[in-house]
Amino acid sequence: MAGKPGKLELRTRISHVGVDGREYRVIRPDRPAPRLVLHDGSFWYAGYADLDAFQQLTVLWALAAASPRSIVYVPMRQNPSPFQGRSFDLVLSYASLQLRPSRWKAIRSRLGSGAVHTARLSAPDRDEKPDYSRMLHREYRDVLNFDNASDTVFVTGGRESFHRAAVQLSALPHWTIGRSITDPHHLCVEITIGTWSWSLARTRHNTPGMLHFQYEPGSW
Repeated sequence: MAGKPGKLELRTRISHVGVDGREYRVIRPDRPAPRLVLHDGSFWYAGYADLDAFQQLTVLWALAAASPRSIVYVPMRQNPSPFQGRSFDLVLSYASLQLRPSRWKAIRSRLGSGAVHTARLSAPDRDEKPDYSRMLHREYRDVLNFDNASDTVFVTGGRESFHRAAVQLSALPHWTIGRSITDPHHLCVEITIGTWSWSLARTRHNTPGMLHFQYEPGSW
């Protein structure tokens, strides 16, 4: 997934799907990370990922930031998991696309094999310090919102909000350097709805307002 210095690459599949008179462009990884799961929890969605999965997630969130006219689909609900909870996929899209979660099941069923494409984009700077202060104001609109339907968590946002999440995800592999698999202190990335309201506030359809991705190395 790493390309040249400062660049990311990911082999993807692109599908064009027509539903209810609209065409949707859907991008998904050609080889989804096998050690990546997302479960429902009491207060947040609990994600678990190994190093390869975190690196793939970084590319996919960065791709979402760079793709205002595409849906980024992260299939994982079929992955074997030793963790408790109902399994979900993840879908990332710009709010301006106005993707209705109720349409997703029909879109997903028509994806087909898709066309193979290698996505190339700039790598997020893990040392970047995003300006979070604007997110405290009600008038700031480029924030993430969550919803759920059809065993899928939907995250909508814009360029800045998806980019901020990609920066967060990109930092975790660096934190793992020199750590033992048996280290009891877990590493995680918390991606929240990011509005002026409390980060654990629930959003549409009583959806938790946080994705908590925990680093889980090993051969689970």
